[in-house]
Amino acid sequence: MKKSLLLSLALGAMAMTASAATHNIYVANLTDWGTDVTLYSWGNDVEILGGWPGAAPTAQETISNVKYDKFVVEGHDGETANLIFNNNANEGQQIDLGAIDLTEENYYFATNGIMVNSYTDPSNPDVDFEMPETFVYILDKTGWSGLYVYGWATGQAEVFGGWPGAAPTEEVTIAGETFKKVPFPGTGEITYNLIFNNNNDDEKVEGISAPSGKDLYVELTATECKIIPKPGVTTYNIYIEDKTGWDNLYLYAYVGGQPSIFGGWPGVEVKETETVDGVEYKVVKDVEATDVEQTFIINNNAGVQKDVPGAYAIDKDLFFTATADGVQSSVAVLTVIEDDAEAEYYTLQGVRVAAPETGIYIVRKGSKVSKVVK
Repeated sequence: MKKSLLLSLALGAMAMTASAATHNIYVANLTDWGTDVTLYSWGNDVEILGGWPGAAPTAQETISNVKYDKFVVEGHDGETANLIFNNNANEGQQIDLGAIDLTEENYYFATNGIMVNSYTDPSNPDVDFEMPETFVYILDKTGWSGLYVYGWATGQAEVFGGWPGAAPTEEVTIAGETFKKVPFPGTGEITYNLIFNNNNDDEKVEGISAPSGKDLYVELTATECKIIPKPGVTTYNIYIEDKTGWDNLYLYAYVGGQPSIFGGWPGVEVKETETVDGVEYKVVKDVEATDVEQTFIINNNAGVQKDVPGAYAIDKDLFFTATADGVQSSVAVLTVIEDDAEAEYYTLQGVRVAAPETGIYIVRKGSKVSKVVK
């Protein structure tokens, strides 16, 4: 009897040992984050590689001339592992590698911090990323004989080259307006301060900061520059009642673990104010509409941040109240705005008109959009 029991226990232990497979996750780090990186993973309600920011690589291996960070998962066979590659939370840089089922021995990924490729054959690695072309579109009302854009960020190379920067490469017409285009390459992680100039210090305008790698639309005069929405595109505002007491207020957004509409951390600084129904808000204006739900973080760019509960599509004006303890949506304000909002009229081509004449128009009143016939 004892022998049978011992044999059963031994066989059970062998079965458990056999089922606890090792899963190797190889990540080719092609970002500019440096070598201090970690991998976070969760699945079946457990943190597979420990709490945030996860585990450091167990080794570096080179396969077919590609250098990988190697992460090892022991056991968790058959579970789904959701993977977030990050720079050890040093600057909040991270990217969602996606989800894998832990049924294989080896998994291979390559990332540049913005895009991710996964593949099964390391002898034929997929390490090329087709980055989309992005531009600064300038509605030039300066009257200058020339136009240049210069961009700088602390610790970064000059994105348009040395002073005075880059001149427009071509002109395009969008919704009846003529814009000058300057290539604005990047990954969306670095925010640059822009200076528009006529190749001299006397004729220059500054005051705009924006992440590279995203299209930017600007209206420029000889004394002022401002970001404008893409012509013909519906936009909304995000209002924040600021009760935090912080010196600075920033709004960050992400989708699937990746920076989204406001670029990399800490996002966009929120400084402009507007009073709505007797309440003063800080406001981010003209955010392009999207039905992709965004997750928001309000922060002070100095180590303090508060998550906004839930996720929101940009399909109406959004209202939040932020305190040092947390954030809540101000849903009640939305109804007031709907009733009191001024009607805005647009042609079917997206051009706003002050006084519509006979024809078909798109009318926007608050967050409601409809089609009318005059």
